[in-house]
Amino acid sequence: MPGRVTLQVREGPLAGTAYDFPERTTALLGRSRECTIQIPMHEERQIISRMHCLLDINPPDIRVRDFGSLNGTDVNGKRIGSRPVDQSIAEARQEQYPEYDLQDGDTITLGETVLHVEVVRPVYCEMCDGEIPDDHQDESHESDDGFVCDDCWKRRRVETRIESSRDQSLGDQQTYEGGAQPAD
Repeated sequence: MPGRVTLQVREGPLAGTAYDFPERTTALLGRSRECTIQIPMHEERQIISRMHCLLDINPPDIRVRDFGSLNGTDVNGKRIGSRPVDQSIAEARQEQYPEYDLQDGDTITLGETVLHVEVVRPVYCEMCDGEIPDDHQDESHESDDGFVCDDCWKRRRVETRIESSRDQSLGDQQTYEGGAQPAD
């Protein structure tokens, strides 16, 4: 598995909802029924645009881009995009707003909706370079340089025992050659 991106809705009308993205996709966020994550309209005013922002997800990477929304998109409390009040939706769609890379723990805020970004990066064995699946990471072993899968860990332990036995045998052999004889 190359990784996974999960969006946890922490505040707003969808609070408690989680969206899991295990593979490459794009996701529109907004009020429109065409959106991947459809955010209900606020009771008193429209603070979320029909197509508010776009997420470009390629786990474990994720980027966000505002689509020229009137009320903007915030990442970690910083406004990353919005259109001026006097600019029409059609004019805003002509513009290319910048994309921002997101990291594990970042928050995306659209109006009253707050999404928490969770990024799970794959773990690889330092010995065989094989990926250690999520459900086997508890069985992996941490080393100075990273993680070692259970199979490589067992192989390493057997090799260490063999080397230790061989070294002990060589030490015993040198003792015998030096004139000392084992007791009968």
